[in-house]
Amino acid sequence: MGTSKTLVERRRADIVSTLSERPRMRVLDLAQYFEVSPLTIRRDLDFLSEKGIVQRSHGFVEIIDPLGSPLSSSAVLIKRSIAAEAARLVEDGDTIFINTSSTALSVIEHITALNVTVVTNSGKALQITPPPTLSVILTGGEIRQPKWSMSGEFSLSTVGHINAAKAILGCSGLSADRGLTTLVSHETSVNSLMLEHSDMHIIVADHTKIGTNASFKYGGPEQVHILVTDHDTNKEEISHLERAGVRAVVYPSENSCQ
Repeated sequence: MGTSKTLVERRRADIVSTLSERPRMRVLDLAQYFEVSPLTIRRDLDFLSEKGIVQRSHGFVEIIDPLGSPLSSSAVLIKRSIAAEAARLVEDGDTIFINTSSTALSVIEHITALNVTVVTNSGKALQITPPPTLSVILTGGEIRQPKWSMSGEFSLSTVGHINAAKAILGCSGLSADRGLTTLVSHETSVNSLMLEHSDMHIIVADHTKIGTNASFKYGGPEQVHILVTDHDTNKEEISHLERAGVRAVVYPSENSCQ
């Protein structure tokens, strides 16, 4: 039973990897490629479709990422498992800040709490279909491509008038010495204000971000209440972060991306 489950999970990860290299394939060709029946491959694709990873049309399947970030063989599954775990921390009635991070934005799709309000400075939130009991407020502001991020006085004014229960933020890097950093200079002020105007700070970052530094700092490690990361994160870096003030580290449960 366990071996069979592992084989299915491995095949599904391999399907994502294959479609990352060949973004559009015939379903029957995919079944032949993996030497399984069309029924089996359709079950795999149904699973991946429910997760928002692929879409099917007229006998074809293509990989998608509604947030527009690059996809690799396992990166999308890791991102979604982190997002799903972070969504468990959202409670009924919460107002939460979410920044332009693709991982943070993915949290929206996984929220099951009721009457939640999301405030975000990402225009790409419009590409996500939120749960029916969730409301999305855009901060407004000057839109910068390619991330469709909103910044400037309008964005800061919106954030500044809100006190959120939680801020769920992504980053380009998180290290013990520099803290929370981003590659995008105009997003630092919005990120910092989201931290200032929220009661709990939840950082979502995969193992590639931990222990690394980007150019622009927006918060210290001591401001991180909960870090949600994946199991491939270097444990020594986690120890450094905990000593620097990160209060708790959470990893996705086994079934977070299943």
